[in-house]
Amino acid sequence: GASARGVRPPSGLRQTRRRAHADTPSAYVESSGPPLSVPAATPRDMSRTWTGTAAPSPMAPVHVLLLLVTLASTLLGTVFGEGEFKIPDAAVEADKNHWYKLGASGIDGRLRHQVKVGRAKNVVLFLGDGMGIPTVTAARIYKGQRLSNRSGEESVLSWDIFPHLSLARTYGLDVQTSDSANTATAYLCGVKANYETLGVDSRIKSGQCHSDTSTHLPSIMQWAQAAGLWTGVVTTTRITDATPAASYAHAGYRKWQSSVPDGCAAKDIAYQLVHNTPGSQFKVILGGGRGMFLDKSMKDEEGQPGDRADGLNLIQSWKDSKKDSANASFVWTRQQLLAVKPERTGYLLGLFDKDHLPYVPERSDPDTTKPTLPEMTKVALDMLLRSPTGFVLLVEGGRIDHGHHVTRAGLAMEEALEFDRAVEDTVRRLGSEDSLIVVTADHSHTFTMGGYPKRGNNILGIAGYSDVDQLPFTSLAYGNGPNSRKERTNFTEDETTSMSYVQHAAFPAWLETHAGEDVAVYATGPWAHL
Repeated sequence: GASARGVRPPSGLRQTRRRAHADTPSAYVESSGPPLSVPAATPRDMSRTWTGTAAPSPMAPVHVLLLLVTLASTLLGTVFGEGEFKIPDAAVEADKNHWYKLGASGIDGRLRHQVKVGRAKNVVLFLGDGMGIPTVTAARIYKGQRLSNRSGEESVLSWDIFPHLSLARTYGLDVQTSDSANTATAYLCGVKANYETLGVDSRIKSGQCHSDTSTHLPSIMQWAQAAGLWTGVVTTTRITDATPAASYAHAGYRKWQSSVPDGCAAKDIAYQLVHNTPGSQFKVILGGGRGMFLDKSMKDEEGQPGDRADGLNLIQSWKDSKKDSANASFVWTRQQLLAVKPERTGYLLGLFDKDHLPYVPERSDPDTTKPTLPEMTKVALDMLLRSPTGFVLLVEGGRIDHGHHVTRAGLAMEEALEFDRAVEDTVRRLGSEDSLIVVTADHSHTFTMGGYPKRGNNILGIAGYSDVDQLPFTSLAYGNGPNSRKERTNFTEDETTSMSYVQHAAFPAWLETHAGEDVAVYATGPWAHL
């Protein structure tokens, strides 16, 4: 995710001032196991919570599981308020036996499930930046309403069917609520770090020079390359932004993407990607951020000036470094990317914007030069599947986070749906026999979903009216953000479903912040149960 200083305001939202804040959590898995895997309750356990005159008889584990599934299913069927989308199987859901069968089927599937313990030839790490559990739930509903014109609550995201699920704590060494740099470090390097630092250990604080190489942490990409695997990174943000950067760089401050302070002997993040391992050995690099690779005196292919002040053209440096290798290709448009011939390409660098790639709705033109996340992921897989030994690929849906920071929930939902398509396409293509696929987030947001709207109510719509001031409120809102008002207004006529709509926030902030709760980790494939 991007910190407040790193988010480019989308069109239509004027930002006059910015304030720094944390932006990414450390996906450290505290526990793992298949969903519905709960310990059997003992008679003593039950007697502690029983409110009757005597403790009930002990239940078999399968009965406990069936009870939990039935209760959960019943709660999912409880609805309130006005709706806009039809429940697809209302008659079926009205039959209690439907829920009994659904619960029994789920338990039967778990009992028959066998964990895979063969070698994982390939590993794909999907990270939805800022995709906390509230975002997952809202995106699931949005998917059903947007794509299938149905109520949405019963819809399924691609990772919902993964057999293994866990939660990850997201705190950093020195913060309760993290940014994307220290959480990406925890996720990709296995070590918790300080706020706004990436690829370095606890000795480096935010803003401290990282020239001491003893503080540098190896990442999963280094381990993969040492094992002979191919590697690659795909993102919708700058390729030098926090999450992708943690896979190859070391920095005392996440914003040192094109320069470092005077007196610091270390190199900036873009320089490290081109000249240092493991970045220099990535087979495929796809994302935004061309400006970080060019000097201010230079212009990129779209006529935009670079951001560097050292006279370097790192794109040319990357090309030069690959002259003695297999064919290397640099692309900067969607059309060029889709024309890449993997069998003729040894290395691929694609930088499709000076900054982050535009939001999904802002690149919906069929003639756009900006590729989608599924398209970039497909080409990356085309490249990496040629490896005889396997590969590790990091794929970030980075602009989910940015949509939340400007409290435009519609943008975050669209980005989450594109992320879902990338995951779905990858699972369909790779399967789970020899490919480990993990989906998670680095942190959550103050994004919330509330009220008592009826089942099928537009997830971007009005949930109801306050019993205090009789004014409307939306299903989706934020704990803090730019659209906080001293006095509430009647926005009944506002287009709350518009991609430009800015959701209300409880407390004022120039940009909305991250949240510190746990995030979910979904996995399928060999050793996913760990």
